Amino acid sequence: MPPMSSLYYHHNKPLIAAIIPTYNEEINVAGVLEVLHATTILDEVILVDDGSSDRTVEILRRAASMDQRFRVIQLEKNSGKGQAIFSGWAATTAPILLLLDADLKNLTPDHIQALLDPVIHHRADMTLGLFRGGHRNTDFSHWLTPFLTGQRGLRAELLKFVSREASAGYGFEVALTMAARQKGYRKRVVALKGVWHPSSATRTERGFWYGSYWKARMYGQIIRAWYLVTRERFLNARAFFSDSGKL
Repeated sequence: MPPMSSLYYHHNKPLIAAIIPTYNEEINVAGVLEVLHATTILDEVILVDDGSSDRTVEILRRAASMDQRFRVIQLEKNSGKGQAIFSGWAATTAPILLLLDADLKNLTPDHIQALLDPVIHHRADMTLGLFRGGHRNTDFSHWLTPFLTGQRGLRAELLKFVSREASAGYGFEVALTMAARQKGYRKRVVALKGVWHPSSATRTERGFWYGSYWKARMYGQIIRAWYLVTRERFLNARAFFSDSGKL
């Protein structure tokens, strides 16, 4: 297991920061913001807007005006979820992070606590929150590809090992999962009962064909991330054995 980094303690617990990447979520984000406001375990809530063209930033700033833990980071152009999360990480020193999608439905403070407890109490280095009993489409998606969940609690230092190239677009979850596996970090699955979010192909506010296009684009970027991380691992292994042969 990787060595534990020193933790910054406040009120007998490590500092915890939530990072919420957002992009054109004016219809959905308010519900997540309400839950974050009601969750007392969080010390910081970093809201990263990834170049939204709708009223998302306005909603984020309104929430930040009512809770001093909230901070808004606005990226000038859409750079992808991975870059948004790395931007949020750069703005905090908290050793434990909570990552959540901005469009979650039926989320509660208890779900957030369940994601963080195993990391706080050293039973896991990263948790993966999987939807259960919320909506059959998203339940099935999480059953089929649990490594793609955006709901995570984790030790912040894990992000040091995540490939920036592979994290481009929608590749962040793949790159994060692979980094945890390669570095021997302990993972634990947490059931998020009743939670779900609209899928890209069913976002009626944007149109069916628009959603289908984004879903196809998303999976293309996920496949690219797998390729990049696997290639990087292969090249590192080849370099290691090549150097060993010279000794």
